[in-house]
Amino acid sequence: MSTRNPRSVVTFPIVLRELTVLRVADVTPGMRRVTLGGPQLGAFRKDGLDLPELSSEGFDDHVKFFFAEDGADAPVLPGQNVSSLDWPADARPLTKDYTPVRYDPQAGEIDFDFVNHAGGVASAWAQAAEPGDVTWIAGPKMSHRHPEGADWLLVIGDETALPAIGRWLAEMPEGTRARVFVEVGEDSHRQDLPTRADAEITWVVRHGAPAGSTDLLEQAVRGMEWLPGTVFAWAAGEAVALKGIRRHLAVDRKVPREQTHITGYWRRTDPPAAAPAAAVAAEAEPAEGAEEVDPHERLHELTDLAPGLAIRAAVTVGLVDLVWQGVRTAAELADRSGTDPRTLTALLAYLVELEVFSAGPDGYRLTPVGEELVEDDHSLEEYDLRGAHAALDLSLSGLHETLRTGRAGFRTASGAPLAVALAADERLGASAREAVEDEALWIAPGVRTGYDWAAAESVTLAGGGAGAVAGTLAAAFPALRVRVAALPSALRTVADRVLDSAVLDRVQLVPTSGPVPAGDRTVLLVRLLEQLADEDAVLALSENAAAVPEGGALLLVEQVEEADGIALDTEAALHHLRLKAAFGSGVRTERDFERIAALAGLRVASRRDIGWDHRLWELSPAR
Repeated sequence: MSTRNPRSVVTFPIVLRELTVLRVADVTPGMRRVTLGGPQLGAFRKDGLDLPELSSEGFDDHVKFFFAEDGADAPVLPGQNVSSLDWPADARPLTKDYTPVRYDPQAGEIDFDFVNHAGGVASAWAQAAEPGDVTWIAGPKMSHRHPEGADWLLVIGDETALPAIGRWLAEMPEGTRARVFVEVGEDSHRQDLPTRADAEITWVVRHGAPAGSTDLLEQAVRGMEWLPGTVFAWAAGEAVALKGIRRHLAVDRKVPREQTHITGYWRRTDPPAAAPAAAVAAEAEPAEGAEEVDPHERLHELTDLAPGLAIRAAVTVGLVDLVWQGVRTAAELADRSGTDPRTLTALLAYLVELEVFSAGPDGYRLTPVGEELVEDDHSLEEYDLRGAHAALDLSLSGLHETLRTGRAGFRTASGAPLAVALAADERLGASAREAVEDEALWIAPGVRTGYDWAAAESVTLAGGGAGAVAGTLAAAFPALRVRVAALPSALRTVADRVLDSAVLDRVQLVPTSGPVPAGDRTVLLVRLLEQLADEDAVLALSENAAAVPEGGALLLVEQVEEADGIALDTEAALHHLRLKAAFGSGVRTERDFERIAALAGLRVASRRDIGWDHRLWELSPAR
């Protein structure tokens, strides 16, 4: 299970903005800076939507630039929703991510730095950009703030990370101790990086070697004098070049995963060799008699449960991490993982067949597929069979029963329904709570603007996303008294992993096994009903409504299907099936929620779209 992220996170509505080039200048021969501006950096109204001003609170924020394809006059652009973008189904926008180097809301300017290199659509655009040109950006959608609790910072990156590193150094609190390693192509590409921090900057120069082709950064980090105390390590650049750095920090320096933020900004590819004309012609049309996909093989591929379960088992017992750390033999792997040697040997053979592991004279190693499990910060947690992600996937094993009865068909290994297991198993419950709270970060800005909180004196929140929304409200409205009501184990998750330290002492945590306690005129239920069958949802809603005094407000926030019935979107359909098989609920429509409210003796006073397929209802007793 993860612990508190040292970098607190804030999310923003994703807004598409049309901006104008104000200035263009070369920072160095290897970097060009483009300054953008325009009315849409601030709040504006478009197509009936009131859209907020741009926010950027993190040094490594990124926005998407939209570029035109070769031969096109203009880029393909998404549509704008309340808090997110509507990506076109018939065309794929050409986008690239870039970090704002400087954002000055008062001046109405935002700077972006582009590495000068041949063949890149973004670099080519920056080289050709002139004042008056129009461009479009979207984001940032979230900011990770300066890390807390570290005695010193280790900062590593190539030139693609230099904009983020430069901004971070400029914004670091005075006295911050930092060791910074930056790789550039030539000595002339070094930049002046002003900072108030106690920062030692080491420049690593490739002297003409192609970007991403050396281990210079890794060797520089390996050779540094390691400082005492707790470190927070941030690294970004070419994905393959970061592998050795990631391994060095985790294995040699024993830096915990939560104390690192390592991101592959790009991946180097060798230019393809020229193909003979005959070969190109052969690729243009299928060869005569070309073998078609065998329906039997395809059916076997779609129905084979074994690969996913085997990989999840390897993750759960720590096998993937151990091989990544350098444990090579089956005997040592069995000893370190505490597993049965004979069974483990069979699992290792199967994982080699799946090409997750490779086996050679020097023992077992991870393949690129296996390395992805380690390098994607979310994969190990999502594939752990003890966590909520796996439990929801496994719930589909009861789908046949749900199809017949309409009720939850899944039972855990103990025979209990998943809802019971979530309450009884603290690790599983914490995993489920944290997953929902992470998702609730995206709707929190919509909740903040979707109600007149400035007029409210206090609010009690309950539900799966109550912690994330409570933190947002407490930060935005210092005079608002905020309480979160939940089981003690859920409150521990909220305190330890959800709430930022800046607001932790301003959010009162109230233990309860039932409805929210009385005492506040406003009650906000955030995704309380999504894991409850209809009859249980009616009871929960009516019991919580009883805690609202006359003249108070009962607010409900839930995810909805856009139309009656299940949308054709694959992920939405699969999410509905998981919820239905696990809890008997599914993803409901607006009409479903309003029917449940009516059965609970409530009527809809107002309803508002707050983005990300969520609605905010204000409910009152039916007359």
